[in-house]
Amino acid sequence: MFKMNDLSNSLSRTWETVSQGWNHLINNASNALTQFISSDNKEKTDNIPASSPRWGLISADMYDDADKVVVKLETPGLANDDFDINIVDNILTISGEKQFQQEKTQGNYRILECAYGRFSRSIPLEYEVDPDTAKASYDRGILKIELDKKPHQRRRKIEIK
Repeated sequence: MFKMNDLSNSLSRTWETVSQGWNHLINNASNALTQFISSDNKEKTDNIPASSPRWGLISADMYDDADKVVVKLETPGLANDDFDINIVDNILTISGEKQFQQEKTQGNYRILECAYGRFSRSIPLEYEVDPDTAKASYDRGILKIELDKKPHQRRRKIEIK
């Protein structure tokens, strides 16, 4: 027979697993959580369903080599013109607008998990970079930004002779 103690232990293990999952998500993706706000332009927001979430994830990867810093962001559903990229006080800021495009005029959405509207994501840079030489490209939903480090920030290997 199933005992109350067994049930309590099982629930305890389940809660611990859920709690660990949430802590992992918060620790590793909290910076990616981005608020999407309605546009100032009434025409653009008229077609965004009220049930559309106002928060979404804009996940980023950032790596550096000796000479540059490369930032990649997952931003599906946008076009090159939808982005505004700036560097101020060593903080890379990517902002833009993801517009809702209704594909059909009949029926209702049953699941609407994508966020739409204006967004802004700021990423602190660990190195001083040269904004004048920055390059950005957008391919298959990935925005890639390459930033050259300033000469005094570049790593160089010192060989022993």
